Amino acid sequence: MTKRIFRTIILVAGSVLAAAFVIIIGCLYGYFIEVQENLLCDELDLAAAGAEYGGVEYLNKLDCGNYRLTWISKEGTVLFDSEAKESDMENHANREEVAEALKNGTGKSSRYSETLLKKTIYYAKR
Repeated sequence: MTKRIFRTIILVAGSVLAAAFVIIIGCLYGYFIEVQENLLCDELDLAAAGAEYGGVEYLNKLDCGNYRLTWISKEGTVLFDSEAKESDMENHANREEVAEALKNGTGKSSRYSETLLKKTIYYAKR
């Protein structure tokens, strides 16, 4: 009888611990995604301001180790990319975040990047 009660207590405690772990990880994941998105927006603002004044020369001086930076013309032609050759890239005008930015001033989307081979968050600013 004592073994049965002990096993039940251990099972309940383990289940509560596992549920608490899943809830905490879910909350932290959401929080850190939000922090990364805010940092990305701030970096985009700085890069856009610098590109406005210094163009490609300014962008070439940036250390883009933690993110990818792409400068696109109004027509969707890639003018600068920190990780790929511009001439090899397709037109970006039809991308969700670019179309939204051209319409509203800023745009955001999340999708699988075929260039980077991973799911990526994209921000665009007109």
